[in-house]
Amino acid sequence: PMELGPCRVCGCPALARCSRCQEAAYCGPECQRADWQIHKQSCHRSREAPAERLQVPAVPAGPAGQAAAVAPKQKEIEWDAVRAMLGQAPARPSDDRADEAAGPAEPRVSGASPGWQSSPTHPTTPAPFDVHLVGKNNVEVAQAVVAKLKERGVCVIKAGAERAFHKAVHMEAKQLWDAGAYTSASKGSPSSPGSHEITFNARDDKVICLSSSVLDALGKKVQALKKVDEQLANFGWGIKQILEDQLGLSLTKRTPGMLSCYDGQKVPDAQYGFHVDNPYMTNMAVPDDGRRLTLIFYISDGQHWDVQKDGGALQVCMSDPRRAPSSTAEALTHPLFTVAPDCDTLVAFWSHTMFHAVLPVTGTKPRFALSTWFMGS
Repeated sequence: PMELGPCRVCGCPALARCSRCQEAAYCGPECQRADWQIHKQSCHRSREAPAERLQVPAVPAGPAGQAAAVAPKQKEIEWDAVRAMLGQAPARPSDDRADEAAGPAEPRVSGASPGWQSSPTHPTTPAPFDVHLVGKNNVEVAQAVVAKLKERGVCVIKAGAERAFHKAVHMEAKQLWDAGAYTSASKGSPSSPGSHEITFNARDDKVICLSSSVLDALGKKVQALKKVDEQLANFGWGIKQILEDQLGLSLTKRTPGMLSCYDGQKVPDAQYGFHVDNPYMTNMAVPDDGRRLTLIFYISDGQHWDVQKDGGALQVCMSDPRRAPSSTAEALTHPLFTVAPDCDTLVAFWSHTMFHAVLPVTGTKPRFALSTWFMGS
């Protein structure tokens, strides 16, 4: 993927450059907006406030007149508007005011691309674990995980961490939530299929991008979360060789971990509609951002998570794992696979082919998760 370097505000991978000067790089509109008072002094094309959209660099043409196999990083963590330093007031995607933690929820905004928003479905019976990490060697684990990914595109894993560790991870995630450290997130879609202009809409969750600078700044506040992030990295790299041997897929790097929270009390029925993380195979007609493997580790207080009462299940459309459906409508013609966001649950699925959703969080418990994405070729 095309390298734009780090966002000049939060340090996360940059998605695009300022559309006016083509020099300053940002991960999303909130970081662009936060930096405007400083950047406008050197932005040589305009002194006006920045637009709501970032200009995504065009994909260079290859020698045969076709697009070269490089593209800006897009969507999800790269498109999330993340200013994740403790103590910074998050900004709304629509203006510069700080979030009002106790204020009424804003109405959801439909995505720019028709057919990508869908009504929430109902959770089916949660899937059992496919793989248990405890008691197996690394090769056995890697083979079992890759076998499930080849078969159906998603694998549910029991991590086997101790209860005391889960409590520590949940305590850190919740303390950061209570302290207001999470920031508003946004999701991006092309203004029209194939367009390089990205429109950002609000998401129902809030996030912290666990970049190295954020981890350093938060220090002891995230010791357990940092360990989880490291373990997710080790897990992904641990299946790298078998992915390469069996599928010809070479993992090359990963994004920083993204800590997210869906709180149904602050945003009623907080959810994320069906989507695919790297949608280059779909009718959105966006460039390939390079992501191939998504890992999500669920964080809770150890009590059972009831997907009927608490909501918030992960639901995956069981389409052909080798090819993404062209649209949400096509994806929803396939059976649905439900994963309960219970503690000690790790989920792996293909970033570029598997449509999935976070179903509405209807209970009183915030839903925490730590996600990371692996790039590949």
